[in-house]
Amino acid sequence: MDTLDGLAKLARRAREEQTPVFGVADTVQLHIRSAAPQPITLIPLGVFGGMAAVAASIFVILAVELWNYMVSPVMELVAPLPEIPLW
Repeated sequence: MDTLDGLAKLARRAREEQTPVFGVADTVQLHIRSAAPQPITLIPLGVFGGMAAVAASIFVILAVELWNYMVSPVMELVAPLPEIPLW
């Protein structure tokens, strides 16, 4: 019980204690303004953009080639049947 009474006494003292009031806004703003801006590098963005463009180009080339080789079902009906030699 002595420990609980001691903790209650410390808590009461902490609640009664006056906290000092001081402003730090001016110091923080001065620190933010005086900090040197970090250089922004766009190299990773350019590399990623270049790789995406190459991948898109390959995809478009393959799509066009496959589109040319795709056979329409209607064309199969119109196309002449190949002659099969019997002997």
